[in-house]
Amino acid sequence: MKTSKNVLKTYKRSIFYLTVLFLVASCSTEESSEDFEVDTAAVDATATTIDVDFGNLVVETSWISGDKSDRDTFTAGDVDGEEWMDIYTSGVVMMTCLSPDGHRTELKEDSGHESSLETYKKMSYTALLEEVPEHGITVAQIHNRGGVKRPWIRVYIDSDNYIKIKATATTPDEDSSTYDDPYVGPKYTDGDDFSVEIITDNGEAFFEISTDGSTYTKTLSPSSAWDDYDDDFYLKAGVYTEGDNIKPKMKMSNFSIEY
Repeated sequence: MKTSKNVLKTYKRSIFYLTVLFLVASCSTEESSEDFEVDTAAVDATATTIDVDFGNLVVETSWISGDKSDRDTFTAGDVDGEEWMDIYTSGVVMMTCLSPDGHRTELKEDSGHESSLETYKKMSYTALLEEVPEHGITVAQIHNRGGVKRPWIRVYIDSDNYIKIKATATTPDEDSSTYDDPYVGPKYTDGDDFSVEIITDNGEAFFEISTDGSTYTKTLSPSSAWDDYDDDFYLKAGVYTEGDNIKPKMKMSNFSIEY
């Protein structure tokens, strides 16, 4: 029995190291209940999966401690079968967090893998949320480890269900900051697919956000307030709630970071 469990664990983890383009239409009824619906007309049946180096990723969660300021960090490839992160046999990654504002479960680049915005890097994924928390939820970030207290960029689904981008404009190292007015993308419907692509290069960040046939693009660069900090940023994606009413659950596929 122990050998069988180890074989199963190895099998599931090997799937975690692959990105999943989309689910095939012939999935069993049981698996389909775990995963999200796919527009089969958009599926390229000849597409192949791509190896992803999850060695550069960790997963951070406040689920275990129950304290949003006390987070546990694990090597992403070592996590499976947890209440807060599970890898389905289809390769879909389920991530959830506790309900009070400020709790999170997120994949992020590990310390030492930051890079300048001048360096090419691309993070992309497709996901769905079963329900958006009452005050919204952050689903992707560009952060900095240079002594700041907040990310440069948040990609979030707001309480009005529009997917938005918000940039920190002033005092990233203080308890209070001024943010640029949010850049408003497409409206999201609970349970639908959405996709996020973030590319950093040439000192800028390019964003492409799509859902329900609508696509929004935006290119941003940091304000002068960031000139005093190392120009080395890292990427994050997952669930970081701003609501108190639900434990948000994201089902993510096709996740990759390219360098």
